[in-house]
This record gives sequence, structure tokens and C-alpha cells, in this order.
Amino acid sequence: MLAWMSKKIIELRLILIGCSILLLVGSVAGIKYVSFSPDMENFFPENHPVTDAHMIMDETFTTTDNLLIAIGVNEGTIFKRDVLSVIENLTEKSWSTPHSVRVDSLTNFSYVSSVNDDLRVEPFIENAITLDEKAILLKEELIEKEPLAYGSIISKDKKTTIVNILVDSPRVNIQKEYGETVEYVLSLLEEIKKEHPDLEIKLSGIIYVEYLSPRIISEQMPILVPCLFLVILTSLFFLVRSIPAVIGSLVVIIFSASSAVGITGWTSGLVTQPFVMVPILVTTLAVADCVHLFSLYFRRLDEGVGSKESMIYSLKLNIQPLFITTITTAIGFLSLNLAPVEPIRTVGNGIFFGVILAFLFTIFFLAPLCSFFNIKAPKKTNSQKELARKIGEFSVNNSKKLFWSVSSISILLMLFIPFNTLNDSPMEFYSKKVTNLTEDTKWLSERLGGTFPVSYQLTSQKESISDPEFLIYLERFTNWLEEKEEVIHVHSLSTIMKNLNSTLHSDNPEWYKIPAEEDLSAQYLFFYEMSLPFGLDLNTTLSQDRSSTKLIASLKEMGAEDYKKFDKEVQTYLQENMPKEMVSAGSGLRSMFAFMGETMATQLTFALTIGALLILLTIVLSFRSIKLGLLTSIPNLLPIGIAFGVWGLIIEEVSFLVLLGMTTTLGIIVDFTVHILSKYLLGRREMGLNTSEAIIFAFESVGFALIVLTIILSAGFLVLLFAYFIPLHGFALFSVLAFFIALIVDLLLFPALLLSFDKK
Repeated sequence: MLAWMSKKIIELRLILIGCSILLLVGSVAGIKYVSFSPDMENFFPENHPVTDAHMIMDETFTTTDNLLIAIGVNEGTIFKRDVLSVIENLTEKSWSTPHSVRVDSLTNFSYVSSVNDDLRVEPFIENAITLDEKAILLKEELIEKEPLAYGSIISKDKKTTIVNILVDSPRVNIQKEYGETVEYVLSLLEEIKKEHPDLEIKLSGIIYVEYLSPRIISEQMPILVPCLFLVILTSLFFLVRSIPAVIGSLVVIIFSASSAVGITGWTSGLVTQPFVMVPILVTTLAVADCVHLFSLYFRRLDEGVGSKESMIYSLKLNIQPLFITTITTAIGFLSLNLAPVEPIRTVGNGIFFGVILAFLFTIFFLAPLCSFFNIKAPKKTNSQKELARKIGEFSVNNSKKLFWSVSSISILLMLFIPFNTLNDSPMEFYSKKVTNLTEDTKWLSERLGGTFPVSYQLTSQKESISDPEFLIYLERFTNWLEEKEEVIHVHSLSTIMKNLNSTLHSDNPEWYKIPAEEDLSAQYLFFYEMSLPFGLDLNTTLSQDRSSTKLIASLKEMGAEDYKKFDKEVQTYLQENMPKEMVSAGSGLRSMFAFMGETMATQLTFALTIGALLILLTIVLSFRSIKLGLLTSIPNLLPIGIAFGVWGLIIEEVSFLVLLGMTTTLGIIVDFTVHILSKYLLGRREMGLNTSEAIIFAFESVGFALIVLTIILSAGFLVLLFAYFIPLHGFALFSVLAFFIALIVDLLLFPALLLSFDKK
């Protein structure tokens, strides 16, 4: 059957080449529909309490997507006439920021006072340039008595303050809208830096992160992809010493990678930062198919057989294993559809299509095309075969020793798996080569606290936030949070109500408490809202129907594990001290990314299990052996476990893309085992070889090709270390580690397993 199919492919080569070109054109046409989405919400885990809480808050309150400008001084405090004037002017100009809905700063902070029992709300600082030293000193003293501002919009050492711009764009074209927003603000900051070089000016916030994302990827892709091609093809040339092989592989990888991106355009359209992995992984996987095709093709040419007959021979021996590895690899990446975030599913589907296309272009385009030409075989074909044979003989002759030594070392290394901790921080996603975002955010956090707070929605059981019982519960929760070591500042309605109560009683500290009557609280709140300047309403923290409020806690910088411990303490407190369902889960980027790793780990482990079972079923059905299928599970899964053990021993910290590598590497390293097994069974079933002879035959056939593939795959993945999206670095390193471990396991342990369990 395989011989007949191989001959037909060559006989119908012109037709197949034409069909391949039509497939290419149809696929690539979809590239125009690919668009980049910078929205960080794409990474929020679906069907998770934290995500649900975020979505509800987003619908209930005015948006809190922001640009955060930090202004700092190195000497003295910011309470200087020229500095205050800069802040005031920047605040005024920030209102003109495209898509902005609110600006909060030290100068326009709503300062509350009472005159003849009338509530008065006015900007904290007006006409700063006209203030004398006495007035400025008074303002500096007053700010320390404002719990809503002190430690929040101004640091407690008074060296740093912020201008917070809230943005609510139409979200029709986020990339364009955020570009308009950020570029306007950047122009303002450039003017300030020129006029006041002594001031430290930093920019942060979720809008800035989402602004950077598409610009970084558009800047790097034209460099990264060509570098990838260069590295892979150079590695391929030095390993196989054949220019035709390099050119043929280049054609296949260009066809496969561009078609995969095009089909993504036809199917989903929207892509995010991790999508950069699709053309890179498809490129490396496409080369794998080409290496196997050329390996046996050159072997036959070296024996004096013509080009056409050599390609038929190579197709005969490669169609089945390449088809099986395509299916198993595709299954591995298709299982990413079980991931809880859309960007990962898009990556999985993109590579799924790319792997299938790489197989089709290799078999139905490259093979027929090569058959037209009289290609010379590289000179070192025999030496390559001899090297692989020696490795096979070593594995066979030392099978027992290798079994126990490799198994023992594997178990020892896997003991370090629990040392891994999950951690992702969106502020550390981008390289300092393209942005100072990470350093600026750390600078701001050290001076003023965490830039990405956690929010809780509290809902009154009486459908009124003026209810004294509700406000007392809110006050207790606020006080408890303020006492926590991890908490820097808490913005709460209870603080506002206590401040209003005290102010309207001549600033008497005895009245700094929740009003005893609901009507009084409602009256205070009504007059306060009516007195607020335009644009500074309470809709960011109060619902429209005034049945719920948002409490915002600024936290110290902490990793995911520390945040989860903090969140557990919060949930324990709420269960023991608050009415059921009064308080939502904590929401915000910090909480999202803290729990994303945990959710990803659970879902991807499930995906890995499903993928492994489907791959096992594919191998069992393809090779008609349950026993051999089960044996292949060991060299397929063991490298992943060992790689995580080594990771826990050396690095310890695991990002969401390292977790992704757990599933993707399975889809790749299974190819190693399948190619060895296919040649082994060819020797056993068709050539009548015993177990040892069949192993050596398999090594002679594909051993050197697997070594070449491991080097090329690793070289391709290591190109990702130059990516500006930092999580890709972990993915690349973990994958390369798994590749080399898989190669060692397949060359040293798998033969021992075959000798032990397939003697007949």
C-alpha cells in the first residue's frame, strides 16, 4: 500500500504541486484578516470567581482602566511652588486626553470642609503658582489628615505623587484608541521633562501596557522571524551539508508558517502576544518533516539510485511515521483548546493547522518537486549512519545498566518538581530593551505602593449603601485590611462617610465615625456628590442604584503565591465576619494573574492527560499493539516530568507559558519515539530481525536524523530568547530542556524497554 501510494505521488507530481500552490494561495489570503488585540482581559481565566467578579464590577462601576503618571523629587518634598504648578497644569491638560473620563491628582483632590454647617468641596490646590510659602506649608500639613489621599495619591514621605487618568474608549479599535490616548500623554510628559529635568517622571498603568504590546510585536517580528529562518537553515546546512535540502526546507517552512497564520485569519482573526510562537513553532516542526524526508532520500542517492526512485523509497518509509507524528503532534496542540484563556487556544489551533500543512507541503509539494532534479547526496551519509549505529549498539549492549541509571536519575530529578512556584506579573512581561515599564513600576511601587490594586464589591442587603449596618460591616472590613502588613492604603466609602460626619461637626474627632441613622448618611452622601466638581463623581466606586460600593486596596508588590496566601486570609475573614455573599472575590490584574497560573496548571494538566491518552490511542491503532503503545508513553511523558524537576532545581519560578510548554513539548517529543518505533517494527515485522537487530536498524535509519532535529528544534526555540515578550524566554528554555532530555531518553532508555518487554 505504502509503495503504491509513494509511486502515485511521484506519478501525479505536477497535479499535486499545483494543488499545493492552490492550498497555499487560499490559506495565505486569510492573513489580511489577522488583527492584534492588546486587551489584557484576554488572559483572564474563564469561569473563575475572580474573572466573574471583574466582569460584574466592570458593568457596575465606571471603568478603572488607567494611565498612571508619577511625579517625584529627590530632595525635599513636592510641596514647592514650581512642582505643584507642574502637577496642576498636567492635571488640567490631562482632561483633554483622548477617551479620558476622569483625572485624579493631588491638586484636584476633593478637599472637604464645612462653612456654617454647609458642606464645601473644592480642589485641594488652586492657582499653585500664586501660593506663598505659608500657604504651601499649610497644605502640606493638611494632606497628612486626609486618609483618602495620604498614602494614596501622594506618598507618605511626600516625595512622590500621581496623576491618574481613567480611560473609557469605545473599544472598536483598541490599538488605535489606546495609541491616541498614550501618545497624547507622552507628548505632555516630554514637555515637562524638557522644562523640568530635575523631576522624575514615570508612566505606568494598564492602558500603557496594552499600548506597548502591539508596537513591540510589530517592531520585532520583522527581525525575529528572519533570524529564526537563518538560525534553522544554517544549522540544517552544517548538519546535513546539502544546499538543496536547505532550499527545499525553506520553501516548506515559508509555505507552512504563512498558511498557518492565514488560516488563523480565516478562523479567529484576533491574536495576542503569545501568537508569535505560531510561525516559530510551525517553522521548526516543518523542518522536522523535511529532515526525515531528505535523510532516507540522500541515503538512497548515495547507493547510486536515481532521484525519482530515491524519493519513492523515502516516501515509502516516511509516509506512515510522518503521518502518525503529524496526527500526534496535532493532537498535542489541539488539546490546548482545553486551556482557560483564549490566546492559548488560538496558539494551539494555529500550530495545529501549521503541523498538518507542513506534512501536506512536504509530501505533496517538496517530494514531487525534488524528484524532478538530479540532486547529489552529501558526502558524510555513511559516517552519519555509522555514528547512529554505534549509539544503537551502545544502548543494546548496556541496556540493563542504562535502564537502572536513567530511571534512577529521572526519579531523583522529578523529586524537585514541588520546588516550582507559579508566578506571573504583567509588569514584567516586556524587555527593558524596548521599555522601562518594569523599572518605572518598581520605582513607583517602592515610593507609593502597588500600582495594580485589588478591588472588592460590597452589596448592601437592604439595597442601600447608606444603611448603617452595611457601613459598619464595610468599616470593619476596611479596618481589618488596613492592619494587614501587605496593605498600603484602602479607599473605602466608610472612610468618606466618617470624614463627612467629622467635618460637619467642626472636625471634632469624636464624630469620626459612621453616622447612626440611614437618612443622615444618605443626606451626607447626597450633598457630597452634589458638591463634587464635574467629572469627579463617585461612579467609579458606587453603583448607579447606590446598592453597592467598591473597596480598593493598594498592596505591596508580591508574587502570585504571596497574593494567594493574602487572598486566603481575606476569604477566611469574610466567611467568619461578614454576611454571606455581601463581598465579591478580589478583582484586578494582580488577582487575575495570581490565579491564572493555578488555573492554567489545572487545565493544562488535564489537557496533557487527554492529549497523552489520544496520542496513546493513535499509536496503538497505528502500530496495532497495546503493549508497544504503553511502552511509548514512558519516553513521551518522562522528559516532561524530568524537565519540570530540573526547572524546580535551578529556576523554581514558573510562568504561564512554561506551563504551556508542558503540553506543547509532548506534541513534539512524541515524534522522536514514533520514528524509532516505526523503523523498529519495520525491522521486526517485515525484515525478520530480532529485537537487538531491529533497534540497531532503527538507529541507523533515524538516529542521526533525531540528533539533527533536536539541535535544529533547540536552535529555533532559542531564537525566542531574543523576544521582547519575556514569558517566551521561559517557554523556549523549558522546551529545549525537554527536547534534549527526550533525545537522551529515546536513545538510552527506550531500547532498554523494548529489549525487556518485546523479546518475542
